[in-house]
Amino acid sequence: MDRVEQTVRVTLHLPKNIYERVAQVAGNEQRQLEELLSTLVAEGLNVHATVRELFEQVSEQYRARLAREDKLDRSSDEVLQQLRTLREQIARELYP
Repeated sequence: MDRVEQTVRVTLHLPKNIYERVAQVAGNEQRQLEELLSTLVAEGLNVHATVRELFEQVSEQYRARLAREDKLDRSSDEVLQQLRTLREQIARELYP
């Protein structure tokens, strides 16, 4: 059974230089401009989702590390103060 996708027509406003780049790529690949734009939007959404998922994974790992170090419930002021102290310590060691 063939898969039939529903499509929606949209009007898109692009900067001229972006339009020219897309038109050039479409010509080079011998594709319809609309088809290429559709592909680019879909791929961009996939990349966006992937990046968001990576940030969420890193955030989870960081929270887990903070929990292991018993630092999860520290205030942002405490964290910033610790970072300042660490920066000063490193500066003293590197530039006595």
